[in-house]
Amino acid sequence: MSFLKSNKKLVWILLLVAIGGLILWYVNRSDLEKNGLEENLFISGQIQGAGGLQLFLEAPSDRGVISVAQTEIAADGSFELPANIPGLGLYNLRISDLNGSTLWLPLQPKDHISLRCRLTDFSFKPGLGGVKWANTYAELLMATKRFESTQNELQQNTRKLDQDAINAAYTAAKASYEAFCVKAINQDLSSPLNIMLSMNLLPTTGFEDWNASHLTTLEKLSAAYAQRFPGQAASQNMQAQYAQIEDAFFAYTQMTNGSMAAPEIALPDPTGKTRSLSSLRGKYVLIDFWASWCGPCKSEMPNVIAAYNKYKNKGFTVFSVSLDEDKNKWQEGIKSFGMTWPDQVNEALGWKSNLPQLYQFDGIPYTVLVNPDGKIIGTNLRGQKLQDKLAQIFK
Repeated sequence: MSFLKSNKKLVWILLLVAIGGLILWYVNRSDLEKNGLEENLFISGQIQGAGGLQLFLEAPSDRGVISVAQTEIAADGSFELPANIPGLGLYNLRISDLNGSTLWLPLQPKDHISLRCRLTDFSFKPGLGGVKWANTYAELLMATKRFESTQNELQQNTRKLDQDAINAAYTAAKASYEAFCVKAINQDLSSPLNIMLSMNLLPTTGFEDWNASHLTTLEKLSAAYAQRFPGQAASQNMQAQYAQIEDAFFAYTQMTNGSMAAPEIALPDPTGKTRSLSSLRGKYVLIDFWASWCGPCKSEMPNVIAAYNKYKNKGFTVFSVSLDEDKNKWQEGIKSFGMTWPDQVNEALGWKSNLPQLYQFDGIPYTVLVNPDGKIIGTNLRGQKLQDKLAQIFK
């Protein structure tokens, strides 16, 4: 059940492209020559309103951010930034203004990039040119800005939407954003821009809400990069990323398709009687990890209660496992939350319990749905997703 831990580490693989050896910045061509390096990248243009500021080209790595090149922007906003880079990778162009304006760029040797914009538009409308992927890059920045605006609007919730409506609106916006990325990737599988586009298709928060068709896109992308950029770090990382996601997704499907048994839980209830998960074989069981101090648990509990009341006479029950360390607060929580089912257990160890590691979760509320044979058929089901899953089972 290690897929949940490995799943949370997927994003760094593409971000930390090996840059190797770039420990100095290079201000101009004479410095490149002095250090025995040939110019193989040139960025120039005009950023209105940025006169006198410094422009940095940087690269992320497992050693932190590496400075690649820098220059001072002229009074009229014009600049020239020659540099030497070892290969295809993700780089950051940063201006030394108060806002720390940044622009992520997928660059490779022989690129000649031009920028034409105002300082206030630098991060989302830089007027980039000189490369084949310039138009798609502009579309990506605008699509990203729209998606982020939708996220901010939903967080502020000025329309006073309920949680299900917020979730639906976010899901729709995310699906539209991902659809744009998939279409752009498939238009040119070997485009350097796919380093950025593919990041939006990664299952960074788990596989429960992930569009599994993205695995096919990532597979094609990995193969295309292996052919177009053989031996380069970006290509190797793309292949490693795909392999890790494929393995993690296989583990996830094995865990949720009814082939994996739920680990036994046998703990005392409020009276001291031991109650075990295995004693509930023959029923669908929702294992609910919670605690009296957990605000989100309290918010989610009415949904669990509604599910229990609706299906308790149809072969469904809840097995609640508290992470409270204080037994009195645990028992008070049972009453105040309105939890009426009999299977309430706790070992008063909090996060020192082995259950989070056994069931591979690091936050609550967390649920695991078990079928009558004791096999796991769902994880992290909450809100409407839980209701939909149970409705499908008991239709």
